[in-house]
Amino acid sequence: MEILSLLKRSIYHANFNEDFLFQHQLNPNILVFAVMDGCSSGRDSHFVSGMYAKSIYKTCRVLPQMKEILDDFDLETMAPNEIGEYILSQLFQDLKKAKKLFFLQLEEVLATLNLLVLDTKNKTASIHMSGDGIFSVNGKITEIDQNNVPNFLGYHLADSFENVLENDIQSWCFDKVEDIAIATDGLLKLTHKTSKINPLELFLNEKSTKNNKRYFEESYADLIDKKFIAGDDIAIIRCVI
Repeated sequence: MEILSLLKRSIYHANFNEDFLFQHQLNPNILVFAVMDGCSSGRDSHFVSGMYAKSIYKTCRVLPQMKEILDDFDLETMAPNEIGEYILSQLFQDLKKAKKLFFLQLEEVLATLNLLVLDTKNKTASIHMSGDGIFSVNGKITEIDQNNVPNFLGYHLADSFENVLENDIQSWCFDKVEDIAIATDGLLKLTHKTSKINPLELFLNEKSTKNNKRYFEESYADLIDKKFIAGDDIAIIRCVI
């Protein structure tokens, strides 16, 4: 199995990268990945993305121990979408608490979330997306574009999680997964006026012939040498089973 990741700051963001990426292994078979993109028009957007990741990490640390607390809660029997929904439910509650605890305004809790749970043994996966982003499964790329008006999770903290999950979070389930990736929409803004190179294909589909763990870093550096412009922050995680 090969896991590749990339996190790069836009040329237009002088101080902070507003994107964030996360990966964690729950058990020998289950992996959790996430990429976040803080709202550029919000406040301290880098902090919001990082806060999402910290919440997901906390839940991932607790999940393997839940069977000791609840007899009917067994990580070993949960499908990827069930794990994803549980992580989302805890993030939702953590955001509500953080908003009160730190006296945060709406513009301080806005970030997109692209959450992937992968079962490498059964080759099944789920993706949950709040806002917009990109994912690729076995070579098929899907772009979720909300016309620069992402439906942020932070907009819905006064609602119940059940309603938000049903109405405001997009979800997909996959089987026979061999190659899967998630990315923030900043990858779409890695551009060149004349080059025919497609960064989406390069990072989400093309494979290193050397099993090179630095494939993403080297590919990105090559694009910059070719005068590609990073018009937005970029976060990508890809897993090839």
